[in-house]
Amino acid sequence: MLRLLASERTHIEAAVAAAEKRTAARIAVTVAHRADDYAAYPMLAAAILALIVGDVVALIWPALATWWIVVLQAALFIAADLVFHLRPLRYRLVPPRVKKNHAHKLARLEFAALALDRTPGDVGLLIFLAEAERHVEILPDADIAARIAPDQWQKIVAGIVAGIAANRAAAALADAIGACAGLLAIPFPQTPGAPPASGTVTEI
Repeated sequence: MLRLLASERTHIEAAVAAAEKRTAARIAVTVAHRADDYAAYPMLAAAILALIVGDVVALIWPALATWWIVVLQAALFIAADLVFHLRPLRYRLVPPRVKKNHAHKLARLEFAALALDRTPGDVGLLIFLAEAERHVEILPDADIAARIAPDQWQKIVAGIVAGIAANRAAAALADAIGACAGLLAIPFPQTPGAPPASGTVTEI
């Protein structure tokens, strides 16, 4: 479980504050520990396992009473369901496309909340990380997307993914914030004397 320590959160917030001095665009960071509980998948896997084992037992021992098979299936279902709900087994049972879709949906919801919180005329982007799904995404608003090519954000995303793999998630996020500020500083420079953008760091 990726939990930002107080020092790591301070490091990321400092990176956001430094970015605010370079660009008028708002940079928000959201770290989601999971996009969904996926409770149905462990239950489904446990049910399938119980049915298969019950059928195999019935074929091997045809003389075995039906109620014994039912008891065996019920016990196996309960035990398997408990085991499959444990991390990280639960997330291994979920198809990658499903995890990606859930993470992307949550990223969109967080981005929508960010857009609603902005004042008219502001621009901003969201750096989104879903830990359980191992999903990283950068979502710029329309004004930013019109000025900066998507492949520029993908390079930054790749850096975050590499940092997480090296167990330096906080440092990777801080580096990503600096890289985003570097791209945003040219089309959206910070005006001297203007109030800084209100960037945020959120864990959900």
